[in-house]
Amino acid sequence: MNIPTSTIMKKFLILFIISTGFNTYAQQDPYYTHFKDVIQAYNPAGAGHGQGMICVSGLTHHQWRDYTDDTELRGTDITSDLPGQDVAPVTYNMNVNSVFNLGKSGDQFLGAGLSIIDDKIGYSKSTSIMANLNWRKQFQGGFNEIAIGLGVGGTQWGWDNPKFKAKDLSDPNIPISGANEMNLDMNVGLLYKQQQLGVSSFKNFYAGFSVTNVNQAQYSVTVNTADQQTRDLKMSYVPHYYTVIGSDFEMGNITLEPAILAKYGLLQGSYKPQVDLNMTALFANTFRGGLAYRQWANSDAISVLLGYQKDNIKIGYSYDITVSNIQKVSNGTHEIFVRYCIPISVAPPTKIIRESVRFL
Repeated sequence: MNIPTSTIMKKFLILFIISTGFNTYAQQDPYYTHFKDVIQAYNPAGAGHGQGMICVSGLTHHQWRDYTDDTELRGTDITSDLPGQDVAPVTYNMNVNSVFNLGKSGDQFLGAGLSIIDDKIGYSKSTSIMANLNWRKQFQGGFNEIAIGLGVGGTQWGWDNPKFKAKDLSDPNIPISGANEMNLDMNVGLLYKQQQLGVSSFKNFYAGFSVTNVNQAQYSVTVNTADQQTRDLKMSYVPHYYTVIGSDFEMGNITLEPAILAKYGLLQGSYKPQVDLNMTALFANTFRGGLAYRQWANSDAISVLLGYQKDNIKIGYSYDITVSNIQKVSNGTHEIFVRYCIPISVAPPTKIIRESVRFL
């Protein structure tokens, strides 16, 4: 009997997700199509969007939608009598940040922020809470700036209570319960900004380098299996290295916004680069549109980006068109980004006038 290619691919994907959960060394950090809007998520030097405001941003990333909607894996059998489980990656990200003036010189600042990242793939799930701080120093009257950042927090990794039904109920490889563990997590980063590159039309240039999972946390959680035994599931977090570069190119009423993100992560036992190329155009400082391309070992996706910004609000949407073999079972990836900045003002101290020398 011939089995459809899409069915084989779905079976392979779910088996891969389950098998990698037992001892995982692959890329653990989620990726974002709007990577230039959530730099704080992977580089603590990016915390603090602007002085005199508190900015709150949220992002939801739903990857490879619906590729398991019409089948369910039962051990090594695929049946269509029951609905399938949605085991595609889903990521939620929230950032809160601000910038504070340090001292009277006016050229040193403190960027501070909090990042919360919830990432799920298959039956494994991680939730990170990271406090980001960075010291900023401006030069030439604010023409350029350098920031050095540190992120410290905790990441909880574990195995969700799975609904996976094994063909062999005594299969010792199938966990039937969930468990999780939390460990320390640390990130470091640098970020450089410059108002203009020479005499060209390139403005608002930025370049950053960061490392996540610096302390390489080790996880081991104990779950119950179908034959009433216990099994240890292990996760070994590895460093991920990020380089981000971007700028604005003004063309009258249109501003081009090219950006590139290069990430080195562990793939199949060795570090390989993932590259994101992003080109958007901002029309009348209000409407945004553009394209992006992602490569990791091979071509992964081409993205369409749309956006809107006005005053203190910024909204973005992207749709990733999968171009790898996963396209046979994927309806693409959706991502939504929203940021709102709340202006804050601190009134200068009121001078107190004493009418008597006794109170001086």
